[in-house]
Amino acid sequence: MSEKEKMNQDGVQESKPAKTEKPKADKAKAKADKDKKPGFFKRLGRFFRELKSELKKVAWPTGRDTMKKTGIVIVCVIVVSVIVWIFDGIASSVIDALLSLFGR
Repeated sequence: MSEKEKMNQDGVQESKPAKTEKPKADKAKAKADKDKKPGFFKRLGRFFRELKSELKKVAWPTGRDTMKKTGIVIVCVIVVSVIVWIFDGIASSVIDALLSLFGR
């Protein structure tokens, strides 16, 4: 059975669609659209419009929340610096002891 003689389930003969020149035309149009990139100021204006719309979506924290979280950060920095200070003191003491023991 040749491809032309194939029938689908309804008994209708199937045929291949004719090839058209659309893909080439679409490629040419896409290339022309790519070449027509908007100017610098249009792109800059669009950037700021999109920036404004995105900033409207942001859930801004209240002043109280900001102060609370700032306090937490400051306390964490102090705690970590105390830990580093203690470790530095211990390490320098150990090094001094080793140098005095095995040194000159």
